[in-house]
Amino acid sequence: MVKWVREHVLFVVLLIIAAGMRLYLWKHTPVSLDGDMIRYNAMAQNIVQHGYLGAGAVPSAFITPGYPLFVAFFYRFVGLLHARALTHLETVHEVFFFQQLLSLVSLWLIYRIGCQLRGKWVGLIAALLSVLYIQMSFVGLMLLTEALFIPLFLATISMALAAMKSQKVSSYLWTGLLLSLTTLVRPTVLPFWLVILALDFWQRYNNRDRGAGTDWRRQFWPGAIWLTVGVIVPLIPWWIRNLIDFHHFILLDNDSGNPLLAGAIPYFRVNVNTLIAASRALHESQDTYAIHYALAGFKAHFWLYAGWYLFGKLQYLIWSPWLYQYIPAFVLYHRVVVIIGAILMFAFLGRSQIRVIAWISLILILLQMAFLPTFRYGYPIILLWLILIPAALDVMWEGYRRRKTEPTFVS
Repeated sequence: MVKWVREHVLFVVLLIIAAGMRLYLWKHTPVSLDGDMIRYNAMAQNIVQHGYLGAGAVPSAFITPGYPLFVAFFYRFVGLLHARALTHLETVHEVFFFQQLLSLVSLWLIYRIGCQLRGKWVGLIAALLSVLYIQMSFVGLMLLTEALFIPLFLATISMALAAMKSQKVSSYLWTGLLLSLTTLVRPTVLPFWLVILALDFWQRYNNRDRGAGTDWRRQFWPGAIWLTVGVIVPLIPWWIRNLIDFHHFILLDNDSGNPLLAGAIPYFRVNVNTLIAASRALHESQDTYAIHYALAGFKAHFWLYAGWYLFGKLQYLIWSPWLYQYIPAFVLYHRVVVIIGAILMFAFLGRSQIRVIAWISLILILLQMAFLPTFRYGYPIILLWLILIPAALDVMWEGYRRRKTEPTFVS
């Protein structure tokens, strides 16, 4: 531990500064619950007080259990820590304390991923850029899935990079387990099971040793199998619970229909509640009606819908920051990151190792383009670009220095 601190002393100093700042913000930020926070709070309270998962009076599978269980655990844990009974707002404030600590884990993971890609200086710059990104300091002060999703997703990426480098089956298993836990917090990331497999296959293909006759295809499968096992195992209790409570198989949750339907309205020209009422009148689920509505839109107004699904949603997803849009300097910082990050993402899709971050950020965008675009769901993309930018610039600088030092021959 002491050796690690000496080797990474600059990051340790940055981490201490970030910790002090976040704990100061926690101490001086009052509790405010609104929107989705009210639902997560109700679900956590129902788990603690009544022993079931659901926001209403009965169990439901409307939301995956990862974040509500996390909050419920700390509601109970905080209650055990204090001799006196806390008010509910005091309990939530204590949970915010642990979420702020977890945000420091996210900062360490950002540094770690940068180190895995290009070394300590890239990791340090990525961490510094993240500290300057305001949401990193405040995400723990909201009862939202980002507080848990971000560290789990970053941990998945870091473990995937370690697995691709070491090719140890245990690392692939851990990658799968982390991805599954992340999926239980935000279901849209489940397709990254296939993305990681594809990136691993690509890397093995590029690194194949034809001279030694290595059967790289056969070596691919143990890691792929253990990754898949890791993804499946944490989902099994959720599947069993849903079979018992609802008597049918539910892969993840029942919430996909609403954001799918809301995301099918070009530029939000129609109120989503109007379409929900129409789906009910036709006795269709929101998922089914969203697909029918989008297909009908493509037939009647192809270019409008094509533009909406290909480009139109980006302005609602990543162009402006999630929260703090009233701070002009931060909006400028955010948009510089968006422009540079997007350019480098496309430019480095084929670059060894760095392409992992480039492809994951691109596929995050593509997945979200099918659903309701909101600035909140663009936040993880920005964090990945804050890692990608220094890593890509370091590659470019290394190439420039190599060209400068190469001898030139004049005939």
